[in-house]
Amino acid sequence: MPTANPTLLRATRGLLWLTLGLIIAAALVVAGVAVALVVAWPEVMTEIRSTPEFIDATTMHFPLGVLMLLLVAILTAAGYIIRQLQALVASAARDPFIVDNAARLRRIGWALVAVQLLAIPLHWTASSIAKAGSEFSEMGGLSISSLLAILLAFVLAAVFEQGAAMRDELEGTV
Repeated sequence: MPTANPTLLRATRGLLWLTLGLIIAAALVVAGVAVALVVAWPEVMTEIRSTPEFIDATTMHFPLGVLMLLLVAILTAAGYIIRQLQALVASAARDPFIVDNAARLRRIGWALVAVQLLAIPLHWTASSIAKAGSEFSEMGGLSISSLLAILLAFVLAAVFEQGAAMRDELEGTV
């Protein structure tokens, strides 16, 4: 059986670790902003009132809290996806067509579904506190590329499952 390109796998592993680090950093920033909002709410409101991005600073407390929770949930799902991809890449060097990899791809698909479902209320929340047309108001929502990634993950899971079954059947006949 031909082995995977070790240079490509090393580069992929490195990129996945970098991505995971960036996700963790983003989660820490969101957590830091959430704490700063709680601690310095009056000062934040004074600053937001002078910003043309937002609609009504007086009613933003609850929506900003929801926004922070949604962002943390999305980042958590993204970290989970990266960890599943790391396990998938690690097994690719040895034997990619195993049932475990099909299960990993299926879990990635479901995590992508969760991210897409979380992106809908994220968009509603962001657009409720930001002026229409602003970059902030366009955050989240449905994404065609995300829907295609979901389909791809589930199709690849079925392909890997079938490949593992075919290989097992072939090994049983030899």
